[in-house]
Amino acid sequence: MTDHEPNVAIFWDYENCTPPSASPGYDIIDNIRQIAHEYGSVKLFKAYLQISEQLSSNSNRLRSELQSCGVSLTDCPHNGRKDVADKMMTGE
Repeated sequence: MTDHEPNVAIFWDYENCTPPSASPGYDIIDNIRQIAHEYGSVKLFKAYLQISEQLSSNSNRLRSELQSCGVSLTDCPHNGRKDVADKMMTGE
């Protein structure tokens, strides 16, 4: 058995698990990372969302904060389809 910590990746379907709009992105990411650190060292953190739908000043602030915390944002344009983020996360 090795002594090193296992690696953890976080894949967040932002649209199906949207944080409260008043919550600072820094706090949200810190809370998610704390939970993930129970399982190992976070090496990847991706959020999947339809960026063109997120046009309010609050959502722009939140997106900027997420990116500042090292979260990689992946645009999931729906074009009338469902479960786009789910399919992108699983590679379908």
